[in-house]
Amino acid sequence: YANRNLARSLAKEREREREKVSQICIILTSYVLAGGIYLLEIHRILRPGGFWVLSGPPVNYEVRAHGWNTTVEYQRSNYNDLQSLLTNMCFKLYNEKDDIAVWQKTSDNSCYNKLAKPDVYPPQCDDSFEQDDAWYVPIRPCVVVPDQKWKRIGLQSLPKWPQRLHVAPERVGSTYGGNSGAFKLDDSNWTLRVKHYKTVLPALGSDKIRNVMDMNTMYGGFAAALVGSPIWVMNVVSSYGTKNLGVVYDRGLIGVYHDW
Repeated sequence: YANRNLARSLAKEREREREKVSQICIILTSYVLAGGIYLLEIHRILRPGGFWVLSGPPVNYEVRAHGWNTTVEYQRSNYNDLQSLLTNMCFKLYNEKDDIAVWQKTSDNSCYNKLAKPDVYPPQCDDSFEQDDAWYVPIRPCVVVPDQKWKRIGLQSLPKWPQRLHVAPERVGSTYGGNSGAFKLDDSNWTLRVKHYKTVLPALGSDKIRNVMDMNTMYGGFAAALVGSPIWVMNVVSSYGTKNLGVVYDRGLIGVYHDW
């Protein structure tokens, strides 16, 4: 009997823990909390015309609400708040099917004019805000309007993959000493370097080495030179150096800021 009672007690405890986890997950995936601060950060880093995909609460709340340990009414309200916030931030619902919803960020900056009104939330960030500051910079409760001086950073304006890997991005001109000539030179230099690296380390470029980090990248040239290999390269841009991360992204590569 003691073992049976213990088993029942443990089963009840596991059930309580599952309920806690379910409640925590609902909180973590609610993008309207705290004034939608995390959604504002998603908007900041997403290029014009880019897509944001949400799979989870409150999408498909009519079917899933019971499994989320919540009510249809609560999740309907959450969904409506999310849709309203995204609309104010100049996102448009692109498609929704089953548990997945996709929104697209506008490429038309005129949409943001409405944010200048005092009764509209979220407000527009002031012009003194440096859009690419991301290292130990607090997330701000305002919408970052894409800089209009960049005409070719929108999704529709970029060259198709993989051509974009070797085309000098528009933003290369904002980096220290950056121009199309410097970009092409860096690109060709890394092609030669990687060719040499493979003679020293034959496993490079094979499935024996799958993850590599470029710890101080300029334009992501190392990753671009390895694009034909079964390898994943994380580009790291120094937080103290020139803000080159936008150039890395424009090439279709991934990367982060970091302070070594």
